[in-house]
Amino acid sequence: MNARTRYAPHLLLTAMIAIWGGSYAAVKVALGALPPFTVIALRFWIAVLCVLPFLGRGVGGELRATRRPGLLAGAALTIGYLLQTVGMNETSASMGGFLAGLIVLLVGLGGFLLFRSRFGRLSVAGFALGVVGLLLLCWPGGDGERTDTLRGILLQVGSMTAYAVHILLVSRFGRGAPALAFCLWQLVLVALVGTGAAWLADDRLTGVDWNGPLLFAIVYLGVLATALGIGVQAKVQHRIPPVHVALLFAMQPLFAALVAWATLGDRMGAMQLAGGVTIVVAVLLTSLDRQ
Repeated sequence: MNARTRYAPHLLLTAMIAIWGGSYAAVKVALGALPPFTVIALRFWIAVLCVLPFLGRGVGGELRATRRPGLLAGAALTIGYLLQTVGMNETSASMGGFLAGLIVLLVGLGGFLLFRSRFGRLSVAGFALGVVGLLLLCWPGGDGERTDTLRGILLQVGSMTAYAVHILLVSRFGRGAPALAFCLWQLVLVALVGTGAAWLADDRLTGVDWNGPLLFAIVYLGVLATALGIGVQAKVQHRIPPVHVALLFAMQPLFAALVAWATLGDRMGAMQLAGGVTIVVAVLLTSLDRQ
């Protein structure tokens, strides 16, 4: 295996992590005009439409083979997106990005509890440091412009827990599974639940200004961050060593903070920045334990 073939999955996953980092800013733009559950429904139905043309002739058998693992992974993904999108109404894009760093720590803990994977002293230290980082992120700031609420932060912590479960399920069931069929079950489930939640919440699309930034945000979320993102994750994540996956996901908060600063002018207080950096360091420390 040459270097190009060996590291192609790493490059693809890194590109997707950069896109996911930018999605926090896109979600904030979408939430400025649309209710949370409507944003979820729109982005996932767009993603479903993107995937359908690529399904092959044997799709029926592939869907039957991946129904159970696809729905299990989809359930975790659904919970994650519901909690995160509602929580993003009460936090900045930068805060959401830094909280995403918790995913790696939770994946390490979940892998130990569910699959008896390695969780040594460095992992324990990294997890403890991650908790410290979370506390710093939640620390009341003196900046009057700060809009992060404790409720929003806790909702996003819940969503990161669900995403960690999703990553573990993808690693568990993704190997050998038809990627598109496995992906489609997840997309359809989130789209259906998002639509149902929007209906129950009586979310309406009347009076929405479908301007350029809003349309770009919805297309970005549906096509790049969702259809392409989940498809690439299902295709390549199980081919990358866990320690490398952890290190790559450690970059997501940095991508999110950079994009939020460049596009939305996000600013975080000193305590929150310290908390975000602490979480990134915790992720790197935990990754060293799994080498």
